[in-house]
Amino acid sequence: MKNKHLVIFLLFILPVLNCKMNHGISPLPGKVNVTVYFRGTPPENTQGIYLIVAPKFPPHAINELFNSPNSLPIGRDTVYATLSLPYGHYESISLWWYSTETKSNLADVLALPLDATNNLLPLGFDITPDKPVANMELFANWSRVERDAAIEGTVYFNGPFPPNTLATAVAAYILEPEINVQYLVWLKSIDFSIDKNPYHYRLPLRHGQVNYIAVFWLPDQADLTDFRVLGVYEDPNNPGQPGRISLKANETVTGLDIHADWKKAGG
Repeated sequence: MKNKHLVIFLLFILPVLNCKMNHGISPLPGKVNVTVYFRGTPPENTQGIYLIVAPKFPPHAINELFNSPNSLPIGRDTVYATLSLPYGHYESISLWWYSTETKSNLADVLALPLDATNNLLPLGFDITPDKPVANMELFANWSRVERDAAIEGTVYFNGPFPPNTLATAVAAYILEPEINVQYLVWLKSIDFSIDKNPYHYRLPLRHGQVNYIAVFWLPDQADLTDFRVLGVYEDPNNPGQPGRISLKANETVTGLDIHADWKKAGG
């Protein structure tokens, strides 16, 4: 089975790879100026924070993204940054956190502005010959990546992993996703490293409410949000309904087992 960390490399975020950056051969015609307002204190395991711009959201591959080549300054209240871009429409701009301890993953979004006039989808912008400079604001709360609680359980599969498995993951959400983009926007924590049956998971996350915990499967050549839900943590008192967890700071809730059915992976 393929290395599950491949998903993180190919499908979204590893800023240090400098995806689609201008290397000085020819200047890009436009740019976005970004003002980032920080709140709180950076976690001690912060390695860096990177601007990410996506022409399409969710992106299908890492080479669709534009990102800052270096980390933005850490420990300031306000940071100003500029990213050169070609003309076009961009569906999202975000700030991603990178840890000194683990690989960056889909849950490490420090800031992602949403459009209140468009079903809370990511807020986009345009770079055109008439308006080659866009100005954006990001509001980054360090508490989003301060994971002071955890949930644990065991995933039981009813058979072997299919040969076309790209990745299998367990993830926790603040709300149950209903459309593709919500699988990213409402994500609290995710583990892409499931590779055996049974699999004991531990998801570090920030205290508060968790209303949906699920096991996902991605086939080869899948889009980022082509998640196939194999199983959901169910309410012990109401089987068939998602279980809900309320976490206190420094609390770990255990015994959140999930039964995953490969028939739900489809053809």
